[in-house]
Amino acid sequence: MKKRGCFLSIIALLLIGTMAFTSENVIVEEEWTEWKNTKCLKGVDFRAKKGRYEMSRRARKWEFQFRNRYNATIYFNYKAISVLRKDKMRSARTSKSRIEITGNSDSKVFATYLKANKEIVVDLVKIRFGKNDVGKNYYKCDKKN
Repeated sequence: MKKRGCFLSIIALLLIGTMAFTSENVIVEEEWTEWKNTKCLKGVDFRAKKGRYEMSRRARKWEFQFRNRYNATIYFNYKAISVLRKDKMRSARTSKSRIEITGNSDSKVFATYLKANKEIVVDLVKIRFGKNDVGKNYYKCDKKN
């Protein structure tokens, strides 16, 4: 019986210690970054806001928003990755849902979890301009980086 009580005490101490280290308040940025150019299109910008670090995901929540400076409606998917890992952009996960932004307007705010603590870079893929988002032909980037 003594062994069981000692064991439970150790488990309780470990749980309390773990909670003390993982529930510490993390500084969350309340300000958006300045608008930055996307890697592919001159007329589409993005801005980001750093959120909390989630221990269970081992990643930080990032919120970002796109701005379309073209007159036409644009459709696309995006990839986001840490600036430190931008050479691995090709292997970054692509967003599942298509984003539609009408001409000269901002998108809604999107959120994702990334292994990035300082800065992120965003790339647009499967880009299409116009009224309809159908077919297999996509717009190629208008600038090279």
